[in-house]
Amino acid sequence: MKIQNTRAGEPAIPPDPPKALKETARAWEVFVGSGEFIGTPPRPVIAQSWQRCRDLGINPFMERAPTVLGPDEIEAILGGEDFGRAGKQVLDTFAQVVAGTGHVIVLADAQGRIVYSVGHRGAERMLERINFMPGAAWSETAAGSNGEGTPIALGRPEVVFGTEHYCRQWQPWVCYGCPVRGPAIGRVLGGVDISGPAKKVQTHTFALTVSIARSIEQLLSVFELQRRETLLTLSRGLERKWAREGILVVTESGRVADMNHAAARALGVQPSALRDAPLAELVPALWTPVQQSVESRSPREEGVMVRTPSGAEKTVLCRVEPVIREGRTLGSVVIFSDRPAASTGQRRVTVHGNPGPASTKYTFGDILGESPALRKALHLARAAARGSQLNPILIVGESGTGKELVAHAIHAESPRAQGPFVVVHCGALPRELVESELFGYAPGAFTGARREGQAGKFTAAHEGTIFLDEVDTMPMELQGKFLRVLEAGEVVRLGSATPVPIDVRIVAACSVDLRQRVEDGTFRLDLFYRLSAIEIFLPPLRERGDDIQILAAAFLERECAEAGKGPLAISPEAADRLRLYSWPGNIRELRNLCAHWTLTVEGPAVHLEHAPRHIREPIPDVDTDVGPGEGLRRVQETIIRRTLEETGGDVGEAARRLGVAKTTIYRRLKRARSP
Repeated sequence: MKIQNTRAGEPAIPPDPPKALKETARAWEVFVGSGEFIGTPPRPVIAQSWQRCRDLGINPFMERAPTVLGPDEIEAILGGEDFGRAGKQVLDTFAQVVAGTGHVIVLADAQGRIVYSVGHRGAERMLERINFMPGAAWSETAAGSNGEGTPIALGRPEVVFGTEHYCRQWQPWVCYGCPVRGPAIGRVLGGVDISGPAKKVQTHTFALTVSIARSIEQLLSVFELQRRETLLTLSRGLERKWAREGILVVTESGRVADMNHAAARALGVQPSALRDAPLAELVPALWTPVQQSVESRSPREEGVMVRTPSGAEKTVLCRVEPVIREGRTLGSVVIFSDRPAASTGQRRVTVHGNPGPASTKYTFGDILGESPALRKALHLARAAARGSQLNPILIVGESGTGKELVAHAIHAESPRAQGPFVVVHCGALPRELVESELFGYAPGAFTGARREGQAGKFTAAHEGTIFLDEVDTMPMELQGKFLRVLEAGEVVRLGSATPVPIDVRIVAACSVDLRQRVEDGTFRLDLFYRLSAIEIFLPPLRERGDDIQILAAAFLERECAEAGKGPLAISPEAADRLRLYSWPGNIRELRNLCAHWTLTVEGPAVHLEHAPRHIREPIPDVDTDVGPGEGLRRVQETIIRRTLEETGGDVGEAARRLGVAKTTIYRRLKRARSP
């Protein structure tokens, strides 16, 4: 039988459908009677399917497909499973497309059981005669060659045209089928079929079938992302609750969604080594209790013997918590504890990953807060960390907003996590030592230099990350040399003319707008553009709303635990005042205040009376004739003066309370006295 040429992967549509129907009908009669192909055989894919059906003993003269699902079971699939919800939603969208064409769209699960149908009502009634309707089994093993079961069995789109059906009662129909795969591992979840009269066979209907299947897969991906976001949000909450415990988040499909630094230490790997990897492959013995917990929908706790890539073994207590929302299991959370585990019920776990501890102190899981501005900044930071490009990152934020914390997290999340993480506070380096500290010096470069010379911070950060805080204070005469590092990937030590190649990810930070420094002539324009390839803005604490309460609660919990005191709550009136305060020292100031409360507050709660005067009493209104930046500076100067009054003029104590450097207080007071 001659068929028309088609694109790769596209089922064949006969150029002469009536002739093809007759030829295939004759081949079917011979095959059903003798089990042999004589004369013009059907297409190879159909011949192979007929042979499978004959081997299974399927009755080619059956009149109706069997019913295997009841209404309650169908409702459970459509309402409780992602595949059912996504399929129903997409089929409803396409219902009107086929309503007037004499075709019907059906959705079947991986076992070929039809769970939903839409389309032409007349065609639906005719197909109901052969039980091509919800509840019926249309797998190839139940109903022979057909447009729903055969594509699912093959794992690819296929057309079953008229007399190509193995069962005679299905032969008046043409069925265009396409499997639907899950987003995580590509497993076939079911299939979509469009069925209509065989005399109306046409290629574009097959294209529509594939389009519907792909639409379902896209919606399944959306569901997967939503579940993953829910799991990650839960994980962040657990990390705040059990700050010292290891947290591993596993998706419903068994992949690692996230892990904190403590979990990575427990398993002896880096977070990036396991993230999005199948837990069953990397830690098979741990996957077993995870599955058991999900199946029983209840927590499990047992000792786990962990063998790290270095060969060392240790036992940790492992608790698996299934995550259930609205009756649906979204995944699991595994909590590793350093508490000793019982000797019974231990599992031996071998972790396949890269050894070596991270050189950073913090991960993204250590960063508290849910404000949109912070989430946006951290989303960009995560993306930059995981990217393969080595573009420099510039973190901009006021003093105390957590720039170094974010830099640590970027390094911990990056492929360089096992490399060094070197911190340089440019503003704290004496001007005459900046060059030798950053770039190093050759032997005998200057009086007092080491005889063997010294490698600089850039060289120390080779194959890792260097964090340059207060990069705006870098002297102009060194900015050109820094630009060479960015562009050429090499440093030249002081007193030497030989370049030394380095492989370093550069993360810089500043508390001012570098554009203003460029305009002032204190920062090179070409360096600014090179340095700010990825610019991350961290919001000040005063703009983070409810995050102030979240952070204060976390700081108090930690401080009280370390001091051996009972928990301290924050009263509503105190919380309201904290939210209204401008926080010139940002998070650092809030942390210092919580430490002060831990030592001084008696009782179970912090009240407004416990707040310092500069927080407790509102700041007078700012002159509306000045700009917003000038108004904020005046508010901050008022706060500094009040704090100095409270400390009896002790600048060091005032700086500690406000979470700023003493030089910041001196600088702002000097500016306030200037005409």
